[in-house]
Amino acid sequence: MNRLFILLLLMLTLPTHLPADAQSSFRYGTLPELPSIDGKPNPGVAGAFAGISHGALLLAGGANFPNGYPWQNGRKAWQSAVYVLSEPGKSTHWQSAGTLPGPLAYGASVSWNEQLICIGGANADQQHAAVFSLTWHPKTRQVITKTLPDLPLALANLSASVLGHELYVFGGESSQGSVRSLFVLNLQHPESSWQSRADLPGQARSFTTLVAMPDADGGSLFVLGGRQTVAGQTTVFGDAYQYHPKQNTWQRLGNLPVAVAAHEAAGVDTNRLLLFGGDDGVRLRQIEALNNQITNQPDHPEKAKWVVQRNDLQMNHPGFRREIWQYRTDTKRWAVVGHMPFPAPVTTTAIRWGKSFLLPSGEVSPGIRTPTIRLITSVSP
Repeated sequence: MNRLFILLLLMLTLPTHLPADAQSSFRYGTLPELPSIDGKPNPGVAGAFAGISHGALLLAGGANFPNGYPWQNGRKAWQSAVYVLSEPGKSTHWQSAGTLPGPLAYGASVSWNEQLICIGGANADQQHAAVFSLTWHPKTRQVITKTLPDLPLALANLSASVLGHELYVFGGESSQGSVRSLFVLNLQHPESSWQSRADLPGQARSFTTLVAMPDADGGSLFVLGGRQTVAGQTTVFGDAYQYHPKQNTWQRLGNLPVAVAAHEAAGVDTNRLLLFGGDDGVRLRQIEALNNQITNQPDHPEKAKWVVQRNDLQMNHPGFRREIWQYRTDTKRWAVVGHMPFPAPVTTTAIRWGKSFLLPSGEVSPGIRTPTIRLITSVSP
């Protein structure tokens, strides 16, 4: 695993146009883009499973629009390819490592014990409850799949984190709508199956984050923001909660600096966590309002005008928020500590690696993915 860490540091670049606060906190770089497909550039994917196994970065599944964007009547395609970024000899490249059992996206994923654990998700037809691990074996250059107990219910756009040897899963979308459930699985004894924990005292949500923060008392978990869609209208949340496993209780925290969803977050140490970008929902609500008008009034004389307005909002989307926020658990305060100098991806996973964080692929505006693997490295103490 040290080889990949050294590689990441070597591939760092420091842009010269960063704001002062970002220059003091982070350096930004990239890793090789996802490999071409049939000789064509890879469009990237949103909602892929991603994590580290035996020194390699794995990325599996996801969804994209390879044959036209939504405003061009392009249809979403659900992917099953598994890619591995390893270090054979002195060169580094992505390679194909087979496929998932079927197309799958918008699940949750965590890295644990040299495994990428993939949880839930959906395809074009339904949400899924399956849980499985992917393990990269450098000597055989193969990815091995192992099944784990299914979730208690099928969920997509859920969040997950590992605290010690326990895998926690929170929120997401079921066939009946968003949920506020918390489940836990002992990864050392998966035969004990999933156990329910106390529900979030706030509103049900998906597209949120669940961040594990270890400490001397066993640690806690943080739920930050998220969103809920009911009858074609989305509410983006700015609230935050801390879960205490020993007491099985939730604590309401102060609000985020801004309501966001589909963001990424990760712990830094026992006192700090980072939140990367996210969708504040402003443009999303404008698009939804037009979509609802078009759907509910199909014969309205203004329908063609509404379609043009909606498509323009999608085509000229400004992108998602670029701030990097830090939350300190000791002071319970938020602060902006950086600005991403690139189109910030959402619906991806922040992968911790030493002092670095990887943001692999993801969505940079509605319907548009990126094949780029972003690398953010802390240069602060």
